[in-house]
Amino acid sequence: MTAFEMKIQFCKRIFDLRTENELSLPELARRSGLSLAMLEELERGIVPKRMMVADAWKLAGVFGRELHELFR
Repeated sequence: MTAFEMKIQFCKRIFDLRTENELSLPELARRSGLSLAMLEELERGIVPKRMMVADAWKLAGVFGRELHELFR
């Protein structure tokens, strides 16, 4: 899998987990501590340049997942 494909998969997985858990974007922002703007970019398929690994860990924690599961 290329880096581009991994980014697309990550964004799709976040969207899928959010909808499966019936979370709104504002609620996911509140639970994760990430900005709404960052989450909106992810949902548009864009991994923000300012996003850090710690941010991905926060998202994984909200969904009760391991970090690597966000890339499948």
